[in-house]
Amino acid sequence: MLTAAEAAAQLGVKLGTLYAYVSRGWLKSYRRRVGREALYRRTDIEALRGMTMPERGRRARSLPEASSWVTIAQPPTADASPSGVIVAESGVSSIVDGRLAYRGYPIEEVVEHASYEEACLLLWSGERPAQLEVERLRRAIATAQMPAPVASALSSVGQRAPSLLRLAVMMPVLAAQPRNPARPRTDDAQEIVRMMPLALTSADARSSKRRPQLFGTAERLLQAFAGPEFRSWERRALDRVLVACAEHELNASTFAARVVASTGADLYASVLAALCSLSGPIHGGACDRIETMFAALDSGIRLEAMLQQFGERHLLPPGFGHAIYPAGDPRALLLKSVAASVAQHKGKRWFETACQVEERVWRRDRLRPNLDFYLTVCTRMLGFPRGLPAAIFAVGRVAGWIAHSLEQYADNRLIRPRMRYRGSPLRHWA
Repeated sequence: MLTAAEAAAQLGVKLGTLYAYVSRGWLKSYRRRVGREALYRRTDIEALRGMTMPERGRRARSLPEASSWVTIAQPPTADASPSGVIVAESGVSSIVDGRLAYRGYPIEEVVEHASYEEACLLLWSGERPAQLEVERLRRAIATAQMPAPVASALSSVGQRAPSLLRLAVMMPVLAAQPRNPARPRTDDAQEIVRMMPLALTSADARSSKRRPQLFGTAERLLQAFAGPEFRSWERRALDRVLVACAEHELNASTFAARVVASTGADLYASVLAALCSLSGPIHGGACDRIETMFAALDSGIRLEAMLQQFGERHLLPPGFGHAIYPAGDPRALLLKSVAASVAQHKGKRWFETACQVEERVWRRDRLRPNLDFYLTVCTRMLGFPRGLPAAIFAVGRVAGWIAHSLEQYADNRLIRPRMRYRGSPLRHWA
C-alpha cells in the first residue's frame, strides 16, 4: 500500500490530480483502520502508470489534467440566450423539431412495442436488449424483497408520508447495504429499479404471496394498489405510462443526477439527488395540482370560474404548456390514447372531464396538455390513490436518471457551470 504522496510521486502528478483520478473511478483509495489517511494499492498505481509511459520526452497516452475534466455550460446559440443552455452531450435521448426519441427510436414506437423493462435496458445500454436480459430483469423485480433496514427506515416515516419522500428515504439506506465494491454499476441500477415499487406499498402488500408468473414493475404496482386479480389490459396500460415517463433529455431532475454522478458519487446518490429535485413544486408538483383541480371540479366548482382564477393570478392551468413543445407534448398525446383505452373498461368520468378541460383550455389559452396531465388521468383511472401519480412518474423516470448517470460515468467531466455576477462592485473591507 502507498500513501497519497507516494502514489502521486509514482504517477508523476500532483495530489489534486491523484484525487481527481479517484473521483473519476480510475483509481480506488482505501482507509486505514486507525486514522483517516487514504492508501492506494501499489498494483493499481503501476497499472495506471502504464497509461503514462514516456515517449520522446512527452506522455504518449497521458491522462488529462484534472482541470480539463470540468464541463462549462455554453449557450446553444451565438446570441448567448440564457434559455436552453448546453451543458453536456448525450446519446440517451433527443428532442428534434418537437419529436422525442429514446436512443434513436421514436417515442411512439417505444411506447407501443416495448415493456418498461425493455425501455430500461435500451436506455442503459444503447441497444435493444435480448429477450433473456429482459426476462432476467423482470424476474429480479418479481422476486425483490426489501432489506430489513430499508423497511425500518420507511416505517419510521410512516405510510402516510408523501410518496416521493418514501422513495428518497429508501436510497441512502439501500446504498448502505453490504455489497461487493467491485460489482458493476448496472447491478446497482437493477437494484434501484426493483426496489422502487416496494417503497410505495404497505408492509402487508410487500409480504403477501405473489403469483410466480407475475414479472415486472407494472405488475408489482398493480398488485399492490389494484389487487392481485388485475387484467392484462391494466398491465399494458401502466406499462405504456411508465415507458412514456422513462426519459426526457436534460430536465431539472436529470441534470441533478448527472451533476452528482460527475463528482464520482454512486448511483444511489444520483437518484436521490434527482428525487430531491422532483420534490420541488415547480418541477414535480404538477401532478398534485392537477389532482386538486379535478377534486375541485368534482366538488361542483365550474371549470370556467376555475380557469378565470388561474388567469387572474397569472398562472397556467396545471398540466398545460411546455417550453420545449409549443405545438403540444407528444407524450401527452400518447397517454391520452392510453386513457381512452382504459375508459372503455373503467368508466369514462375521468376521461370525459379531462377532454372537457383540454378543449376549454385550448379555446381560452391556446395551450395543449403536457405529460403530467394525462399521466395523472391514467394513473387515477387505473385505481391508484391520490398522491401516487408523481411517484409513478418517478418510478418510470428512474430509468432515464440511471441512463444519464451511467453515461456520465463512462466519459466523465466534472459539471461546473459558471454564474454571471450581479452583486456589488469590488470594494475593500478597510
